[in-house]
Amino acid sequence: MRGILLVTVVATLLASAASRAEAHGPVSTLDTEQRAFVLPVVLQIPDIPNPLDLLPSLDPRKLAGDILNAVLNEIGGALLEAIRSFVDWAMGLGGSSLNFVTQTPAAGTYDSTTVRSLWDFSRAVTNVGLAAVLMWGGFNVMVKQQIGTPYHDVMELLPRVILAALAANLTLEFVRFLIDLNNAFSAAVGQVGLPGYDAATPTQEGIALIFAALTYGIVAVLLVFQMLMRLALINMLIVLAPIAALLWVLPQTQGFSRWWMDLLPVTVFQQAIQMMVLRLGSALMLELTPGDVSNALLTLLLGLATCWLTLKVPSLMRSRSAQGSLGNVASLLIATRVVGAMAAGGAGAGAAGGAGRSAGAGGAR
Repeated sequence: MRGILLVTVVATLLASAASRAEAHGPVSTLDTEQRAFVLPVVLQIPDIPNPLDLLPSLDPRKLAGDILNAVLNEIGGALLEAIRSFVDWAMGLGGSSLNFVTQTPAAGTYDSTTVRSLWDFSRAVTNVGLAAVLMWGGFNVMVKQQIGTPYHDVMELLPRVILAALAANLTLEFVRFLIDLNNAFSAAVGQVGLPGYDAATPTQEGIALIFAALTYGIVAVLLVFQMLMRLALINMLIVLAPIAALLWVLPQTQGFSRWWMDLLPVTVFQQAIQMMVLRLGSALMLELTPGDVSNALLTLLLGLATCWLTLKVPSLMRSRSAQGSLGNVASLLIATRVVGAMAAGGAGAGAAGGAGRSAGAGGAR
C-alpha cells in the first residue's frame, strides 16, 4: 500500500512539472530547488498499518478473563487488608496494646474496672443471701421440735455457709491465679503467631492464591472472634463467681455451682492448649517444607489446617459424649453379635428339626 501511494504521488508531481515546463518554457533554478525540496518531504510519509490486520490478535475471551482477574485481585486485596488490620489489632500488633489471642490480658479480665465493680455487686448480693440462709438455719434450730427437723441436719448448714462466705470473697483471687497460670503456660510454649500469616498478604497475585488467602483470613477472623467470646465468657464467670459460691450451700442449687466449677477451668486453660497446637503446626510446617517456605499456596493451606484445628480445640475439650458414643457403639456390636448367634442357632435348630421330621416320616412309610 505504501509503494502504490508513493508511486502515485511521484507520478502526479512529475506530470505537474512537465505541464508547467510546456506552459512556461525551460525549468528555472527555482523550480528545480522546489522539486528537490518537495520530493524528500513526500518520501518521508510514515507507514500506516492496516486496521484489519489487528483484528485477529483481539480475543474477546482473553480480554474478559484479564479484566475479571484484575477485578478479583483488587477486591481480594482490599478484603485481605481489612482482615489483616483486624487480626493485627487482636494480636497486639500495629500499635495495639490489647493482645487476647496468645494470652489472657489482666486489663481485660480481673483488673478491668467494669468487671471488678460488677463482681463487688455480686459479692454484696451473695453476702446478703448467705445472711438470709444463716437466719433461716437459725430459725429451723429454734423450731426444730415443732417442725420435726433433726438437729444434726440443721447444724450441717453452718459449716457450708462459712465455707461459701470465704469462697465468695476469694473468688476473684482464685480466678486471678488460674489466668496467671494459663499465661505462664502460654509463655512457656514460646512466641507463637498464626502459621502462614505472612503469606496471606494483599500482594498475592492469581485467583488460586487470592482465594486461598481469603479462606485463611476468614478462618483467622473466626479464631479471633472465638478468643474474644472466650474473654467475655471469662468475665461473665468472674462476675457470677460469688453467686456460684452461694448456690453451693443449698443441695437444691448445687447443679449451677458444679456447672460454674466445670466451665471455668476449661475456658481459662483452653488458650494454653490452642497455643500448643499453633506451635506444633508451625514446627510441622518447617518439617514438611524444609528451609524457607517459598510455595505460598502450600504455606496458606498448611496454615489454614492448623488454624482450623486450633478453632476446634474448645469443642473437643468440652465434649463429654465421646465415652457414651463409644459405649453405644460397643453395645451395638455386642447386640449384633448376640442376635446373629441367636439367628444362627435358631436356623441350625430348625434345620435339625426338619431333618428329624423327615427321617421320622420315612420310617413311618
